[in-house]
Amino acid sequence: MSIEFLNNDYLLAWNLLFKPSFCEEVQSLKEKLWQNYPKQYMKMEKENVEILKYSDDFIPDDDTIYTYIFDTDIFKKLKKETDKHRRFLMKYWDEHQKQINKELKNIIRFNIKDTYHILVVHPSLDTVEFMGSNPKRNIAWGKTNDSDDGLKALMRIIYTLVKYEIGTHQKENKEIVASIIDLAITNELHTKLVNVSQYNEGFKNLRLLKRQLYPYWLMYLGADREELVSYMMRDQIPFDFEKYPIEKELRKVDLYGFIDFCCKNQKYIIRLDKIDLI
Repeated sequence: MSIEFLNNDYLLAWNLLFKPSFCEEVQSLKEKLWQNYPKQYMKMEKENVEILKYSDDFIPDDDTIYTYIFDTDIFKKLKKETDKHRRFLMKYWDEHQKQINKELKNIIRFNIKDTYHILVVHPSLDTVEFMGSNPKRNIAWGKTNDSDDGLKALMRIIYTLVKYEIGTHQKENKEIVASIIDLAITNELHTKLVNVSQYNEGFKNLRLLKRQLYPYWLMYLGADREELVSYMMRDQIPFDFEKYPIEKELRKVDLYGFIDFCCKNQKYIIRLDKIDLI
């Protein structure tokens, strides 16, 4: 898997106009443009789709507002900060990409051959956008908590990329799919990288669902009955392992196969009203 971290002036300008204002200067700029160019402003509302689709090849039908924004002091300031953030993310990727690719392949068991383009916008915009049908694999990215921990930021990005790869597979079971990707990336991949369990991380709304998938997830990772105990101790997630027959076939499938297994058997696996706590 290859990732390129890029800037795009049009995407940054669009997000400043249509995402919630995070400072008074941005709000003032939006109000001024709305007062002076209301028709052009309204026509730009869906241009983010075209920018994501064509990125560097994007040419606006009317560049009046873009030209105005590019020349403002606030845009120049935010563009500089955005590029700094891009370099911050790229630094962590450059340092860890070899190990990430090795561990990721072992976990998901399929190759991600395409190059993904992360079009970095200002982190204060707190946004992630992508289109599943985009052949350029472009993703708009700028999250407020990225700078708290660069490696966790990479895990969130890779979670998004794997979600992109899975696409509409088992789309009628979105929560199961999201939980499994969270187990794979937020939990297991991050654990492999830092050698300390990260199974307390992830989406809070998926915690109970992941808790029920967890014993089968360990079987997918190749754990036998004795190893289940070691994993439980590592992750501090206890369950009565004697109640679970070992599904040896799970260690032979890829992430798609594990998703299919969990969806097919969800009636028996997922019983959120009967969490098995010991």
